Amino acid sequence: MTELGWIIVALVPFISCAAGQTEAHYEWTTLDWLKAHNASHELHNVTTADGYQLQLQRLPRPGARAVLLVHGLLGSSLGWVCLGPAKSLAFQLHQLQYDVWLANLRGAYPHGRQHIELTDVMDEFWSFSFHEHGAYDLPAIIDHMAEVTGSEQQSGEADREAPTRQVLLIGHSQAFNAFLVLCSLHPRFNQRIQLMQALAPLSRLHRQVRFDAAQVRSLMKFVKKRQKSSKFELFPPGYLRKLCQRKHEQCEYYTKQYAGSAKSNKKLLEAFNYEHLLQGGSAREIKHLQQIWKSGDFIAYDYGPMQNMKIYNGVEALRYNLSRISVPTILYFGETDAIATPEGVHAIYAQMMNSVRSVKRIESPKFNHFDFLVAGEVKTLVNDKLIELMEKFLEGKLSYIIE
Repeated sequence: MTELGWIIVALVPFISCAAGQTEAHYEWTTLDWLKAHNASHELHNVTTADGYQLQLQRLPRPGARAVLLVHGLLGSSLGWVCLGPAKSLAFQLHQLQYDVWLANLRGAYPHGRQHIELTDVMDEFWSFSFHEHGAYDLPAIIDHMAEVTGSEQQSGEADREAPTRQVLLIGHSQAFNAFLVLCSLHPRFNQRIQLMQALAPLSRLHRQVRFDAAQVRSLMKFVKKRQKSSKFELFPPGYLRKLCQRKHEQCEYYTKQYAGSAKSNKKLLEAFNYEHLLQGGSAREIKHLQQIWKSGDFIAYDYGPMQNMKIYNGVEALRYNLSRISVPTILYFGETDAIATPEGVHAIYAQMMNSVRSVKRIESPKFNHFDFLVAGEVKTLVNDKLIELMEKFLEGKLSYIIE
């Protein structure tokens, strides 16, 4: 695989919302999409324990069950709304009377780029991976949700009684890693999360992805080159648009091969015209995944023996204790996913048999990593299915099926 190919692989969660939009839509943010469709919405600002200031969007239904949608690597809340009310999951859940919250984790553009002391042109701002997403971002977000919904019930704004301190969680790709960190480091969230539905989840990567060592080295060469040039953000606004304009055919090939879209998304590369889909991402995020791929274990970021001793009180990186996780979980995989492969998802199940309630294959012979958000048939193949299983779980009728 060429360097361009690996850039596209690293960029998987970027690619969305491309087909059938006008030029004006290329500059839309999540808020623009909500406003354009007259969606009732609120903005919530959350500050993490280590100073990152994140904006959440909410499609409110006080008193209804709360659902939190969490994006993956290099993504943002935009991926849950940008196919519009007919197809995007956030709109669909809200229409079904759920209280929908959209997370923006640190680094997400433009809603996760603030800090009480740092700016996003500083190296220190980008010193994070999914560890910080799970250790700091998700706790702050879920605690804020509980505070808001609890206050609404006390003030009588809620329409009916509902469990205010529990949330239904849906995450794409690396959001699952953040979830594992959250529940292993902060066990109280095992009671706060009622159900986790993981779309194309990642965990251990060794021998479970369709890449080889040479391809991983090519990707890391690109990352190191960016770092040496003091370019702390991996993919700044406009970077991929310019790249794919120069190398259109290669870009299209690798995007379809490793990201999507196997299903009815013929204008896939239009996504690169969207300024607000360029979500940034840190070199440490990629390096952390590379460490997991190399070690074959689900570990925290390895700083090296001396720094590990200061941070983890041991020469080795922290190993997350997944036995602490008790949240009921449903895993979903696509047959041709090159990143969250069927083998990789079933390995997660084997590791978490006590909490995984079901493993579901998307009913399409070709379904890739980002098709979970942008496939033409995403409503019928993904959204309708996960809503159906979620409601069966809430009714106590979810069947234990491993596909």
